[in-house]
Formats: sequence, structure tokens, C-alpha cells
Amino acid sequence: MKKLIGLVLALTLICFTAPAHAYWQPLGINLGFTNFLDGASPGPGLYWTQYYQLIHATELKDVPFPLSDDVELDVFVNLHQFIYQSDVKFLGGNPGLDVIIPLVDIDVEHQLLDGSPGLNGQDGVGDILIGPFMQWGPHMIFNRPFFQRIELQVTAPTGENSRHKVLNPGADVWTINPYYAFTYFITPKLTTSCRIHYLWSSENRDATELFPGVDIQAGQAIHLNYALAYAVTDTLRLGVAGYYLNQFEKDDFDGDAPPPLVSVAEGLEDKEEVFSIGPGLVWHINKDLTFMGAMNWKPTPKAGPKAFARLSGSSGNSGDRNRKR
Repeated sequence: MKKLIGLVLALTLICFTAPAHAYWQPLGINLGFTNFLDGASPGPGLYWTQYYQLIHATELKDVPFPLSDDVELDVFVNLHQFIYQSDVKFLGGNPGLDVIIPLVDIDVEHQLLDGSPGLNGQDGVGDILIGPFMQWGPHMIFNRPFFQRIELQVTAPTGENSRHKVLNPGADVWTINPYYAFTYFITPKLTTSCRIHYLWSSENRDATELFPGVDIQAGQAIHLNYALAYAVTDTLRLGVAGYYLNQFEKDDFDGDAPPPLVSVAEGLEDKEEVFSIGPGLVWHINKDLTFMGAMNWKPTPKAGPKAFARLSGSSGNSGDRNRKR
């Protein structure tokens, strides 16, 4: 079996308002991490992929309890992804396994309205993600290549988490986040890609000192990434990319805390909906190195932090074999 170890570097700079989910959703949701050529695969082998995300926030929106809206929040996330795709055929495709280990650095400056310390955080290893998948393609639709993949992503509560800290690398919950992704070469130069996720999170019992005794479960959601790109040269594609999240179920709060405290926590519950779009590019530097970038704009989220800068990244062998389709 041919062993492949490749590297792809992708950077996504998202300016103006971010991030894209409410207070209680897990930090590591894939919002714009993957976009161009997402459903395609370089073939069977072993791959190491790396993602980068930098979030800078300056305001907390719609806070219903006595916290200052002003905040200086910087979060750097470094995801190490290990992908193995088998050369064995099963149901017409190739099975594989996806493992992601996040490293998170959190720096926050915040005060209560009376000037005492407010939000705090810690650095460390985040929750490990494991996802068995099936990869298909290329198949031909209207004589053009079509790639697709399904993956059952499960995140385990393995990361650093302390109820004495409000912001943690680990969410202390199980998440089930399956997705379907595809890439279609509309013409030899024009491609479209999409990845559609469903998100469910388990309950976080006595989650934080901010609300002692309150159990919190984030509402169910769907989210997707999309992209459209055109090859202007053999090595450069230009296009648009973005993402959409819809939390269709409200967050749930219960536990042994006094009813007034539960009521305050419930003031943060919401059904979040965010859409983003912007220009992007794919630069195939060589057969093992690709640079991806996108600039996204979106309306202000209904709840959660407002940020004006967000930097993301990924890694794995890319599309030298894909770009010539």
C-alpha cells in the first residue's frame, strides 16, 4: 500500500464580527476551517494535518448579569489532525479514521462592574476528536468528477477543564458531530464544495463557578461550510467561501442551584443563527504544499462575544491530483 505523508497549510482570516456561536456551544466547532476542495481526497495513505485559529474579541453581547461588556479576549487554537485512509474497498469507497488533538492558549482580561476580576481562563490540551469515515470518488456526474465523504465525528471530554475557570480548552461534554461533504468539478476549472454538520452536546454538570450548581446543555444545531472556486492558472484558484450555523434548539439549564441563579443563567440561552461569506483563494505551491485563504463578513451574532479578527488554518496532503481534474 502506498504510504503518503503530506502537508497542506491553510489560513482563513475572518474580520469584523465573529465568532459564530452562542455562549454555551463548544469552542472547537468547524466554522470555516474546511471549505475549498473539502470533499476530495488525495487517496489512500497516512496524513498529518494542522489547523490554526486565532480569535480576538473586544465585547460581550447581551450579557444579562452584572458583568462588564468590555473584554480583551485572545484565543489561539492549534489542531493536530491525523488521517488514515485505507486502500481497501468497502461499499464502493475507502474507509478511514480521523483523529484531532487540539492545543489551546487563552488570554482574557475582564472585570465585573465593581472592578473586581471577572472572566478567567486557562491553557492546555483540548478535547480529542475521533471520526471513522468513508470516502468515495471520483465518480462521474455529467462527465465531471464528483467526490464525497461521510464521517461520524465524536469529541470526548479529555481536555483541560476546571469549574474554577470560565474559559477552558476542554468543554467537559461529549459531542456528536457527523457530517457529509462533497466536491464537484463543474468544469475542469470551476469547483464547488460543501460540508454539512449536525451537532449534539451532552450536559455539563455544575459547569462553572459563575453559576454554581447549574447544569448546562447547549442546544442542538446544524452548521455547514461552502466554497466555489475558479482556476485562473494551473496553481491558483480564486473564489468565495463561508459558513452557516443554525442552533434550532434552546440551551437547557437545571440542577441543584437556587432558582434565582438558574433564572440568571437561563438569561443567556438563545437560538443562534450566523451566516458568513467572502473572497478566498487556493494556491497549490507544489504537490505536497497548498495555501488556502478566505476573508469572511457576517452580521453581528445575537449572543456571545463579538470579535473583529479570527485566523484559522489546516494541514494534510492536498490536491495536486485534484487541481488538474
